[in-house]
Amino acid sequence: MIIENSSKQSITRRDFIKLSGTAAALLAMPNLQGCSSAKIPNVPSIDYSRDVIIKNCNVIDVKNGKIKSGSTIHIRSGIIQSIDTHTILPSNAVLVDAGGTYAIPGLIDAHCHPTITSAFSLDTVDISRHMALQKRQFSIAAEYGVTTYRDMGSFNITLHSIIKDINSGKLIGPRVVYCNSLLNIKGGHPDIPPTDAHPLADLVTLFTGMVMTNFKDFKALKKALPQITKGASFIKLTMDNKSVFCKPGQIPVYTDDMLSYIFNYAREKELPVSCHIHRKFGFDRAMQYPVHSIEHIVSDAYLEDRDIELMAKKGIAIVPTITIGCAYLMEEAYDEIPSPFKTDFIMNEIKIRRDYMNNEAYHHSDPVIHRKNLEALKDYKRIGMDNLWKKKKFLVNPEVYFGMIHYGTRNLMKMRSAGITIGCGIDAGMPLAYFGGLYRELEFLARAGFTNDEILRIATVNGAKILGLQDRIGTLDKGKIADIVLLPINPLEDVTAYRTPDLVFKEGKIIYSRKELPVPVSSGNEGNS
Repeated sequence: MIIENSSKQSITRRDFIKLSGTAAALLAMPNLQGCSSAKIPNVPSIDYSRDVIIKNCNVIDVKNGKIKSGSTIHIRSGIIQSIDTHTILPSNAVLVDAGGTYAIPGLIDAHCHPTITSAFSLDTVDISRHMALQKRQFSIAAEYGVTTYRDMGSFNITLHSIIKDINSGKLIGPRVVYCNSLLNIKGGHPDIPPTDAHPLADLVTLFTGMVMTNFKDFKALKKALPQITKGASFIKLTMDNKSVFCKPGQIPVYTDDMLSYIFNYAREKELPVSCHIHRKFGFDRAMQYPVHSIEHIVSDAYLEDRDIELMAKKGIAIVPTITIGCAYLMEEAYDEIPSPFKTDFIMNEIKIRRDYMNNEAYHHSDPVIHRKNLEALKDYKRIGMDNLWKKKKFLVNPEVYFGMIHYGTRNLMKMRSAGITIGCGIDAGMPLAYFGGLYRELEFLARAGFTNDEILRIATVNGAKILGLQDRIGTLDKGKIADIVLLPINPLEDVTAYRTPDLVFKEGKIIYSRKELPVPVSSGNEGNS
């Protein structure tokens, strides 16, 4: 991929990442954002210093898949005080009638890149679109019931600025658990060469930070680790020895000494380590260390029973991000789908992908940006896959992602049978992986064979466990943070329920309402609800 700036100077994918940071830097400036609190459509002004009562809802216990019908949820200072069918309403509380909807915990997107706009290219004329989309990627979480992100690599300085604005109420968005920057040996994934740099790129990243921290040797590693882990909740590594792009040969990997040093450091600082893995090579290597979670899934081989048993024994979780595999079923690259991948299951996934890209995707992204993403896919045939890397056109190798569905689905089902903790994320922020599409992962899991109660646990209680927040979020229980999503239909019966939340609470405050919400009634001493 080559992008042209206004001076007609060619820039690479690496420069695109940096130039995206220009938009991030502008967005992060307080004088551009203003000082007032974010206005939430369809929601009247509410005094959250008072208790909040949600009555007439069907509360789903995600751990056992049971429903407490006709329940009342009592919230004080953002914490659930009680869930009961017979609750004495406190005086002067805000009363919200759920209208018989289904209450679930806030959803957890356990793998995303929220300050990266999901695009293959950045044209100078579109800079305002990228700026607007970056803000939208946080607020769209509320629309689809996501109240917690696990950021797996973003423009970290910009991310912290946005987190500050979310916490102050200037911007609507989820809480964010972050790694600051993925720690990567130079040339490893993501392995785009930093050539033909834009003259302002280094200056821009002083204000935005970078998605990855590349080190070239052991000395640089020792210097980088304390910098990127400051305030972080975990460390992100990449373990594969082959590129995800149309690039021949192998890419650099960490030495054994480097990995030993990283994991010793992580143990001392009590930081979990998450590893990007698409290849069996990366999986085998990761199994030698105390890895906390695998990100993505092995896409070039079926895992043996002993592989799964070892993963389960070590207590390693997985966030498979199968939806990124679905997004990159690049039929545009072929005259005919390769025969090993031409299964009924994959051909159905291609149809679902096509329908999504032609319809909902336009609502989840900026329409102009999405159209340009689709246009970029024509390079597979215009240039040819064998020539893409030489021409600096950095489209992914579709075989990796066809393999993600072909091999990865079976590997995931074996992990499920072994009782491995599975989380939910779609790698949003990557091209064609749009925020707002978390439901796509949940619906894929249903097509793969997961039950609806399992799927709900994956998106809530399992995600909380992976993030180390199981004592605070992930279930609707007394003492937990009041992250609550009200769905119009029962997700235990219909997995498409996640597409249309009616009302979303984060920490006891409404952050999204699909319909106009009447002014909540202030309760007196009305007695039993």
